Amino acid sequence: MNRLHTVIALFLCTRIGASAQSKSTFEVISIKPAPAPTQLDRISGTFRPVFNFDATHLESRNFPLTAILAKTFNVDLSQIIAPDFASYTYFELLARAPVGSTREQLPEMLQAALAERFKLTFHRETRDYMTTVVTVGKSGMKLKRLPDGTEPAPRHTVREADGTTITTIVGTVSSLFPVMASFGGFPQMADETGLDGIYTWVLNQRPPRPEETYLDVTHEAYKNMVESAGLKIEDRKVPKEAIVVDHIEKLPTEN
Repeated sequence: MNRLHTVIALFLCTRIGASAQSKSTFEVISIKPAPAPTQLDRISGTFRPVFNFDATHLESRNFPLTAILAKTFNVDLSQIIAPDFASYTYFELLARAPVGSTREQLPEMLQAALAERFKLTFHRETRDYMTTVVTVGKSGMKLKRLPDGTEPAPRHTVREADGTTITTIVGTVSSLFPVMASFGGFPQMADETGLDGIYTWVLNQRPPRPEETYLDVTHEAYKNMVESAGLKIEDRKVPKEAIVVDHIEKLPTEN
């Protein structure tokens, strides 16, 4: 190879390397400390966490640092092992991704941003977590699988005269998990059904009795819904990957 060819090859490698690097980092990012929510904010409903990402922009508001880390590594919040301050320090994060970026590249870009701005270092461990595991019962799945290509639909709720609510949910097994964990009091959830289809679920929730809480009846309603579909729910320890933070600064470097 003559000298001209060598120069051209080096130039192309540099350009390709720069292009690959640009795909894994944000072009512009702003990280600012934000006030932590008060109890009144939570009760009134004015405090609403926001985490949006499309092909070009990322917006994160009202999330503590631990929640941002969970989004970064795509794990449950309990799988983030970090200093105490990370759970009560809040930040507003706004970023612009390179043109052509995809949602799949978000974790890599966020990780690079946290390493640069918060000096994040970490390692991975396997730990046991109490998990609500959903499997197929002896009688098999009783719900009819909807045609392939069916899109999950918004929840539709009807309230009966006696206060009972009947909610129709269209989605996969795992699409039920976020709300079951948040409002139904279930621990981390895992899908071991092997079912990848879309189904129509019907959640029948009665009003609580005087000695019960809303959490009690919601937990019962979701458990009944899943089990009536022919699935089985059990709580057991499951090995999962934990992200152990070795170092992270309390404040990011300046924008």
